[in-house]
This record gives sequence, structure tokens and C-alpha cells, in this order.
Amino acid sequence: MRRPFRVAVVASHPIQHFCPQYTSWAKLPAVDLRVFFASDQGLSAYEDEGFGRAVQWQGMELDFLHEFLPGAKGKAVGSRLDSADLDERLAAFSPDALVVYGYSQKLQRRAVGWGKSAGVAVLMVSDSELRAARSWPTRAVKSVVVPHLLRHVRLFLTVGDANEAYYRRYGVHDDRLVRGFYPIDVRHYDSVVARRQHCRDRIRSQLGIPEHHKVLFMVGKFLPRKRHVDLVRFSNSIQDHRDDVSVVLAGSGDEEASLRALAQRTGAGGVVFAGFVHPNRLAEYYCAADVYVHCSDNEPHSVAISEAVYCGLPVVLSHRCGSYGPTDDVQPGLNGFVYPCGDVYEMSLRIMQMLEDDTLHARMGQASTRIGREHQALAHGTALTQALTTLAADGRR
Repeated sequence: MRRPFRVAVVASHPIQHFCPQYTSWAKLPAVDLRVFFASDQGLSAYEDEGFGRAVQWQGMELDFLHEFLPGAKGKAVGSRLDSADLDERLAAFSPDALVVYGYSQKLQRRAVGWGKSAGVAVLMVSDSELRAARSWPTRAVKSVVVPHLLRHVRLFLTVGDANEAYYRRYGVHDDRLVRGFYPIDVRHYDSVVARRQHCRDRIRSQLGIPEHHKVLFMVGKFLPRKRHVDLVRFSNSIQDHRDDVSVVLAGSGDEEASLRALAQRTGAGGVVFAGFVHPNRLAEYYCAADVYVHCSDNEPHSVAISEAVYCGLPVVLSHRCGSYGPTDDVQPGLNGFVYPCGDVYEMSLRIMQMLEDDTLHARMGQASTRIGREHQALAHGTALTQALTTLAADGRR
């Protein structure tokens, strides 16, 4: 009988929404999975500059085979992250396939290099896209460097339409693209969505928002590029017309003081600052909302958007986000709308269109529920199985 396909995953550190994916992958019948972490950041507390506070993720289950590489305890995560012991540990495991995350970290470039020298097929996951503004020197350098890096990758587990367009720009053919999507913790989200009304009532009560209010929700660090300011301006613009629309912002950061100062009204009927919300509780906030809005001018592929879609929310997002396309999380006209980034008037029109047309809102919400489940099935096993089937056909074991 053929032995299981050995799959090694090289990860910077335990990440809240990726660990449930590893749990799912480890349960695939023909997969022997092992995850190699270079840092324990997240399990141990660390200072997150974007949130402006110490962060430690509670409740992460590492219920899959894994090991922390030597020196992982307290190691900072960034582009310089590396581990000289990775080669030895990969060789000891002797994988048939190697999953890496992009190429910006020295750790991931080391893994790609090891795969090349060992003759092991490399599968790459990234959220790279072409929608964010880049200077011409950056574009010139990438045009030379990126194709060289990508040629050593056998298959790409892509996360959406914009991500696949990026790979095509740098010479990757479609036969090397396997649609996968970024994962969320579907087991947790299913348990919360099953109690939607209870969660909706409880969160609205905590935030002081009446049941009849329409709630717009956005998640993210309070940074200029996230453009929370656009939602605050939207709230200000409707104060003379409606008092039943509440904007809820979940997050923290340096911009909070200026956002509060700009808001004409805080609290129900204006802007509600919910503060930093632990990922384990975000699902309840999505259930309490009516529309998810994402204003960012640089957002490759937002996990928050994937979560909102899975919870059945229609989405309004800026054209700079990487989460929309004909087969992506947000499919314009089907479960959401796209507007030009920074155009508060156009954003407002799209939001009000959803809020004032109950039939449209219900149809888009149902589409989001369907899309979210289809995409998470890909993320939690179907895509990896398809990739390994391709490798087996290549004779790569």
C-alpha cells in the first residue's frame, strides 16, 4: 500500500487563522503533515506596533504534528526571520512536498532553496497582488527578481483572482495555479453562526445599539492606510438624514484619537469604537452587523473580509483591496460592491443601496454564505488534495 504523502509546512509562527487549516490538512487520509515554526510569537506575548499594545493569542490549538525550530522562543517575526536549523530538520522529515509562504522572509527563501537542492516540490502561498500603488523603481526590481524566485516553485496555492493575476504578470502559467483561499477557523465560526440571533442581541446590547439600527462593521488596526476616516465621514454625512445607522470600528492604534475627534457623534447612531476585539469574539460582531465595509488603500487579501463573507454579510470594499473578482470572496454585484478607494460619495451610495433595499441585502447575504462555504472547503483540504494529485501525476513523491 502506498505510504501517505509527507507534507512539510514552513511557517514563521503560529497564526490564529492558519492553525485550524493545519488541523484540517492533518486529517486528510493520505497526508502525513508536519509544521515547522521559526518563532513562538503569538503563543508568547509580543508588542504589536499597529495595534499599539501587547498581543497574545489565546485558545490556539496546535493539534497537529509540529515542531519549533531551535531559538524560536521570543524570536521576532519580520523579513529577517530565519533559522539555520531548518535544512537539517526538513531533511530529517524527508517531505514529498514543501509549503512555503511567499518570499519576503529569509526563512521562506531558505525553504525554497532547500526544496530546489533536495528535489522536493515547493508549493507557495502568498497574498501578493497588483492593486496596491507601487513606485516605478519597485516595479522595475520586481520585474527582474520575482520571475527568478517563482521559477523554483512547482505549484501555487492561490487565494483569489488578484493573486493569480500577480503570478501571471511574472510568468506563471495557469497549469501551476491551484485555487485555495486563505483559511478561517470554520469550526469556531460555525458554532457562533448557529447562535446568530443570540450573539447579535448580546453584542448590540454591550455596544448600546438598538435592534432596529443598521450596523456597518469594519475590522483593522487604526492606521492611515486602512482609511477608517472614510467611514467616519460617511457617518457624519448622514447625521441630518438618519439616526438609525451605526458604524462599528473594531481595532486600536495611533489614529484612534483623530478618528474620535472627527466623528460628529459617537455611540449608537454615530461611530462606535469597539476597541481591540480578540479574534475569538470577532464572529459575534459579524453576526451583529448588517454590512461589512473595508476602505483600505492597501489590503492584499483581507482575512476579515473572508470572515465576514462566511458569516453571510454583504460587503462594500475599495478597489485597492485584493479580495474581489469574478471568483473571489467578493463577487461584484453578487455579494457586494466595489468603489474607487477614497471616494466617500460613491462608497456612501453603495452602502445606502444595500441598507434601503431589503431584497438586495438578503440576496447578497445568501450569496456570501454560499461563497464562504465553497471557499473554505478549498482552503481546508480540497486545494491541497488537488495539488498533491498533480504532484503524484508528475511522479513527485
